[in-house]
Amino acid sequence: MAGQAHKREDSAPTGAGSPGAALRQHPARLLTTSWPWRSLGYLVTTPIVAVLWLLTCWPLVVLAGVPLGHIERWRLRWVDRRPATNPHSPMTRTGFGGWVRLRISERASWAELLYGVVLVPISVLTFALFCIVLLVPAAVAAASAALFVILILGVDPGAVTAVSDLRTSIINENPLAQLGFAALGAIVFAAGLYLVTLAAEGQRYLCRILISEPPAGEDEQLTEVTRSRARISSAFDQERRRIERDLHDGAQQRLTSLVLTLATMKYQLGRGQEIRPLLEQATTDAQHAVDELREIVHGIYPSALREHDLSEALDDVLSRAELAGLTSDVQLDVPADLSPDVEVGLYFAVSELVTNVTKHSGATCLVVRIKPTSESSLHVSVEDNGHGGASIEGGTGLLGVVDRIETLGGTLHLSSPPGGPTRVNMEVPCESS
Repeated sequence: MAGQAHKREDSAPTGAGSPGAALRQHPARLLTTSWPWRSLGYLVTTPIVAVLWLLTCWPLVVLAGVPLGHIERWRLRWVDRRPATNPHSPMTRTGFGGWVRLRISERASWAELLYGVVLVPISVLTFALFCIVLLVPAAVAAASAALFVILILGVDPGAVTAVSDLRTSIINENPLAQLGFAALGAIVFAAGLYLVTLAAEGQRYLCRILISEPPAGEDEQLTEVTRSRARISSAFDQERRRIERDLHDGAQQRLTSLVLTLATMKYQLGRGQEIRPLLEQATTDAQHAVDELREIVHGIYPSALREHDLSEALDDVLSRAELAGLTSDVQLDVPADLSPDVEVGLYFAVSELVTNVTKHSGATCLVVRIKPTSESSLHVSVEDNGHGGASIEGGTGLLGVVDRIETLGGTLHLSSPPGGPTRVNMEVPCESS
C-alpha cells in the first residue's frame, strides 16, 4: 500500500531500574555499571538540597515542602528510571489564595513537608557516610600510592614538601607496605561504593513513598486488567470446548465414515465389484473433513502471519476493506523483530476494528497508522469518518480488542462521538522477539 514503510528497531536493553535492583541482579558487576556513581551523586547533593531548603523555604511554613517535592522528584530520576508522578491535584481554584487553600488541603503537601524534616538528619548521615566510607579510604589509597611511587623512585620523602609535613605520621617507609596500604584503601573504597548504593536505594524508597504517589486510577486500571485476563481465560476455555465439540461431531465423524468407506472399497475390490460410487463417496467425505478442520482452526493463528510479516498481513486486510468500498490512508512503520505475541495481538485487533468499520460505521474513509514511539512501544491508530457512537460496552468486538491489547501490557482509548469520527488509539510495548 502507498505510504507504507518498514523499519527495523533494535530493542533497548532493559537493565535495572534502581540501585537496589542493580545490587540484587548483578552484585558482582555492580561497580562496572553507572549505578554506584549515580547513587554517589544523588547522596552528595542531598546535604546541599537540605541546606538550601532550610535557608530559603522556611517562610512558607506548611507549604515549605511543595518546592522541595518538585526538586526531589526531578532528582529521583538519577536513581529511579520510573517516572516520578506529581501527586498534587491540578488547579481548580483561581488566584494565589485558592492555590494556597488547595495545597494546604492536600495530603501530598504534608507528606512533602514531612520528607523535608526527615531529609535534614538524612543529609547529616549521608555526609558522615561519604566521609567515612569514601573520602578516608580514597585519601589513604592516594597518599600510600604517592609514597609508593616516591619510594620506588628513590626520592627522600623529606625532600617533598607535601610529604615532609606528614613524615611523622608515616608508619612504614617500606614500598611494599605503602603498596599494601594503597590496595587496602582501594578495597575499602570499593566496599564503600556498595554501601553508598544501598543508602541511595533507601533514600529513593523513602522519596518514592512520601513525595510520589501512583497515578490516580491505577487500582482501577489493575482491576480492569485482571478482569480482561479473566475474560480471556474464560474465552479460551470456551474455545477449547468448541474445538473439542466440533472435532467430535464434525471432522471425527467424517473421518470415521471415510475409514468405513475405504474398508468397503477394499472388500468390494477384492470381489471384483464396482467401487466407483464408493470412491466418489470417499472423496466427498475427505473433502468435507478438510473443510470442517479448516473451519475449526480458523482464528486460532492467522495463516497470513505464517506466510508474511505483520505489515503485509495487515495490507491484505486493508485491501479487502478497499474492495468493500472504503478509501484507505495507511502508513505502517512496523519493526521487523516484533515478538509473535505482539504480532498476533495487533493483527487480530486491527482486523476486528477494520471489520467493525466496514460493517457498522457507514464510513467511506479509513485511516490506519502504526509507528514506533520513543518509549519502545508501538502507537496504533484506526480512524474512520462514519456516524460514530461506538462504545466498548456495546458489543463483544471492541471488548475483545481491549482484552487483547491489555493482555499485551498496552492501553486502548476510544473516541466516538455521535456523528463521528471514530478514533481508536492503542499503545503496545514492542519488545523484540
